Amino acid sequence: MASLSRVAGNDTAVGTIYAVNVNLFLLTVKKLDAVAVDLRNEDSSIDLTVEQIVKELNPLAYFVTNSSAGTIHLVMDKNATADDIQLRVRRIATSNIDGSTVGSNFIDIGGSTVVAATSFTVA
Repeated sequence: MASLSRVAGNDTAVGTIYAVNVNLFLLTVKKLDAVAVDLRNEDSSIDLTVEQIVKELNPLAYFVTNSSAGTIHLVMDKNATADDIQLRVRRIATSNIDGSTVGSNFIDIGGSTVVAATSFTVA
């Protein structure tokens, strides 16, 4: 009888993100001078910064931190890249009337950055 030997296990190593069919990102909303934007006053209203970002990116899931860090955790389609998301967020501001801000509070988001997630926690 023939036997089959496994040479590798499942993708189950601790401390490693396995995102099947999605990509995970950390978006930090920043002004052009690299200062983080406090998003706590930019949510829950029509066309404020958070809503405009979410409308542009259409994430599968997202979490806006309740802090002054300006961070949004994103679960995106597998085809999304950090570079593409960053460009799209920065372009939201350039499409506005004054060319550099977004929302009725005129928030500068031109220095926003996006990186691939290095961890994933659900509480």
